[in-house]
Amino acid sequence: MRTKIDIRAKKRDLRDFIRLILAFYLCQLVIAIYQNIRLYSAGVFDGILNKSFLLLAVHHLGFASLTALALVFPFKFLEQLKSDAGFKMVTMILVFLLGAEGLLTRYYIANYEILGAGFTDRIEATTGWTFLYYIPVFVFFAISLLYLFYRITANFYSAVSRMYPFTIIIFSLFLATLITRKNPVNENKTEHLIYHQMKESLDFNKYEGQEEYPLLRPLESSSALASHFQLKQERPNIVFIIMDGVGSDFIGEKAPFKAFMPYLNSLLNESLYWPHGLSNTGEPAASIPSIFGSLPFGEEGFTNLESLPESYTLFDLLNEDGYQTSFNFGGNISLENLGRFLHHEGVDLISGRKTFGPQYLLQEEDAAGISLGYPDAELFRKWFDDYTSVDRPRLDVFLTQSTKSPFLIPSLDKYEKKVEEISTQAEIADRNKRLIRKNEEIFASLLYTDQAVRTFMEGYKRKAEFYNTIFIITGTHNLSELPQKDYLGRYRVPLIISSPMLISPSRINSLVAHTDVLPELAGLLHSQYQVSVPEMVSWLGTGLFHEGFFEKDKIIPLFRHRGNIQEYIRGNVCISGNSVYRIGADLNLFEPGEAGGVDELRTSFRNFKAINQYVTRNNKLLPGNTLAKDEVNTLKEKSEMVWINSVFNSDDYDNAYRTARDLAISGDRERALLLCEHILKEVPGHADTEILKGRIFAWNKEYEQAAQLLEKTIKKYPVYADAYSALLDVYFWSDTNYKALDLKALIKKHRLDSEELRSKIKRAEDKMKKDQTLFRDDNLGYLNFEEDGYE
Repeated sequence: MRTKIDIRAKKRDLRDFIRLILAFYLCQLVIAIYQNIRLYSAGVFDGILNKSFLLLAVHHLGFASLTALALVFPFKFLEQLKSDAGFKMVTMILVFLLGAEGLLTRYYIANYEILGAGFTDRIEATTGWTFLYYIPVFVFFAISLLYLFYRITANFYSAVSRMYPFTIIIFSLFLATLITRKNPVNENKTEHLIYHQMKESLDFNKYEGQEEYPLLRPLESSSALASHFQLKQERPNIVFIIMDGVGSDFIGEKAPFKAFMPYLNSLLNESLYWPHGLSNTGEPAASIPSIFGSLPFGEEGFTNLESLPESYTLFDLLNEDGYQTSFNFGGNISLENLGRFLHHEGVDLISGRKTFGPQYLLQEEDAAGISLGYPDAELFRKWFDDYTSVDRPRLDVFLTQSTKSPFLIPSLDKYEKKVEEISTQAEIADRNKRLIRKNEEIFASLLYTDQAVRTFMEGYKRKAEFYNTIFIITGTHNLSELPQKDYLGRYRVPLIISSPMLISPSRINSLVAHTDVLPELAGLLHSQYQVSVPEMVSWLGTGLFHEGFFEKDKIIPLFRHRGNIQEYIRGNVCISGNSVYRIGADLNLFEPGEAGGVDELRTSFRNFKAINQYVTRNNKLLPGNTLAKDEVNTLKEKSEMVWINSVFNSDDYDNAYRTARDLAISGDRERALLLCEHILKEVPGHADTEILKGRIFAWNKEYEQAAQLLEKTIKKYPVYADAYSALLDVYFWSDTNYKALDLKALIKKHRLDSEELRSKIKRAEDKMKKDQTLFRDDNLGYLNFEEDGYE
């Protein structure tokens, strides 16, 4: 039976409110269909009712639920005051929201970008305000559709009447949408604008200075470090050993647990040593931009920025000067987007977990069945195995990880016995002995890493390059698994510079941080070797040498973890949260007493947080790189990004790879290549995607381009069998089978025993025999007659 509805009824209750919200949601679905039809007709989408539409419908449902939660109580309150008042108020608000959603959707369709904070400037920079001419059209359709759908909901009035308690239902729907990833194409445009505008308005760390590049300053090049060396005429090699979690509790004259790293502590007597060194971060990946770029942190860590600002890093300076650069790590190089940062900086050789072959020992799995990767001794051993002498200086960086939870080092029992022996020594305090017994695996890992570094250094000494090499050794931060005496404890790390060219060892008492390393090295290279350095820099650090323990007004910001800049040092005063401390001679913290300047310190801290956010969000580190990412993209590139967002809606790039693979197999190779490019931009080390891209080139008969790409992939991932398989196919299809014999030696070297690879090499050899090209003069250099059985 059809229920007769009188929309002019004076008394309204929750059932009328529910029908309005349902009508509001159905109107949003019409706008979603309008968006997808327009994008489909423009050739951006492959279909109208796609995955992106379903996600947009979900997010519209979430916004409708949120709107209902916000309006239900004012609706009831006004209805109690005056009949129909609440109903009219809600209707007007919903019409306004629908009109706004229509306008914002039209802007998105025209410009392929979503409006957020600062939307007025963005509109003026693109289409201008002409799109507001459509306001009457969208308001008319909003009123008409809302009325129509309100009437239609009467047909299932009985179902609506059973939807109590309505507030619980809509709140649950809203919470459900919070866990789904939002991209501009599948996001409610009004919700996006409101959220980002409110976020900006409530941002109390907003930068309000006049300088466009607030960190930019002239570089004051220093030769202080060079004065400690008897440098050779040739530019020096530089080796960094950065140890995860190894802080000043384990290395240093007063380190309470120095017995567990005997070799590294012995280096103090023959090195430059800074006992008052600080890491700027409490996380391993975040320390890399600090050490090599003296960079700010952003909100989630510099490597996690959506778009990496251009900057001058040590990698940049040395690449331009002809150095070979490498970064070596036994774990997943993609974690915290570290690999993306290293690729962005142009590091020549990036070695991560995927580059290790079967001859190396993988760390044991933890209780969850996960292995961190390869332990430190294997990391150094692989570097020696891969080492080739080059006719240019080199920068080699090692990031260790064995001193990281879960501390599952090789021969754990052997090292734990050593821990027991050391813990009985009289010079270790009883309190510390108890701590050692409760954490034997931690102290065993310290002994293991210390031995791994010793073996590496002794091996390096046997190379001729040793006598022209500078070694820099530090930690990422102090282990958080052990108790710290104060807020600075997490950041206290050793800083050691060792070299056979060192004139004499020295203890430098300056308070320094990781961000001071780059300015000092740049000064050495510029003053002694005329390495080109920029006139203006945005480095946070100033250098490793200054008079006295503290340098007046020296600023050391400290990034505890993602989204959390809690500590900040200026001069000899430290702020941690809401507390202010004076820093003592051994980095102990004391109450400041009557010390002045506290308000000035708090203001300086607020200013730094505002500047840190401003320069990383807006690419304002350096002039000449000031265009925001979306401003340099063409309309075509933006439309391509809309399509990518429509088929890929997560951070799971393995899933994106599978989508690209399916597209390629189905014949849509152009779209597959587009998605591959996006994956490699976000995760440059995604080997499977590189291989797929190479295969697509080959399927398109672009054999030379395919071979070049896959050869580079094999160079980066020499133990990845799929890359060899793809390249062998390319050689076969392009009739360059003699190159397959060159791969044969690499396959044997890296112990890649695969029936598929053996059959493809045999296929190449058989083809060459058939074509009578196997023994052609230009192929002889690729053959090993004895090994291949040809005599």
